[in-house]
Amino acid sequence: MAARTDYTVAYRSADGRVVDLCKIILSADGSYYLTAPYHNLNRAIAAKLTVNYATDTIGSALNDAVEVATLEDDERRLKLSHHPDGFLQFSGEGILSGRNADGTPKGIGTQSWSLLRPTFGPSFGIAFSDPLATGRTTAGRRRTVVFDEADIAHMRTPAIRGLIFVGYYLPVPWREYAYLVGPEQYEIQIVNPSAQAVLRLTALLASPTSAYPGLIGIQALPHGLPSKSNVPSFMMMSSTGDLRRNKRGELLGDQLICVYPQPDLDAGSSYMSLNYPLPAPAYVAPVPWYDVIARLRRLVSQGRP
Repeated sequence: MAARTDYTVAYRSADGRVVDLCKIILSADGSYYLTAPYHNLNRAIAAKLTVNYATDTIGSALNDAVEVATLEDDERRLKLSHHPDGFLQFSGEGILSGRNADGTPKGIGTQSWSLLRPTFGPSFGIAFSDPLATGRTTAGRRRTVVFDEADIAHMRTPAIRGLIFVGYYLPVPWREYAYLVGPEQYEIQIVNPSAQAVLRLTALLASPTSAYPGLIGIQALPHGLPSKSNVPSFMMMSSTGDLRRNKRGELLGDQLICVYPQPDLDAGSSYMSLNYPLPAPAYVAPVPWYDVIARLRRLVSQGRP
């Protein structure tokens, strides 16, 4: 019988305190889910935003979101869900989700990459402005993976107080490269495609009886997620879907993002993107020939050479 596997992701501070921050679920059908059930905040903004890979910016404004929804997320925790066929959405009890008859999302979602052929870069990220204030004292349950501040302290500065977990979904054949480093603890190494440096990731393995038993590699890094009025905040980010070109040939993609607490959109709210240097497709491509022809026709009609 196919089984799902639940992992708790925790953080150990420099003074030894350990807090549970989020859960990652590898389901029986091969999907994976990301949720943060331990925070004490219950109002958020969930949105779908368009990322332009050709620009030099690393953030976008929530004011420019394609879709925005306000969530009352009290006992019914929001989940970021990625299904085997690439359907990516926010879901959870009481949250509009699923697909219409024509395959379009009922709620906030997009069609991303299939789990059979994952992206070269990160699959998701979840950032915390103050991990000790946003989590709960660890319950020490089975399959709790703990990331230690001592392992990332050399990257931290006084201005960067937060934390981010970056997840990389890896397909079934990559189980061959995961190796045991402790009781029920696995590690896998991947090559960062832009830096060509090796990343050592904590590996979360799906049950072998899952319909598609892939795995997820997790990396912890310092992060400068801002907080609003000293209220600790956190943010969930997906990879992009619906890749396409604009009229200038620039590569665009839709990204899902959820921010707690609800930001002040009137004042303009920015977020950090998972924009990641990819080997292909190119960020900027030649303008399609039919656009060139259309421009020439307009010039001729205007009497310009």
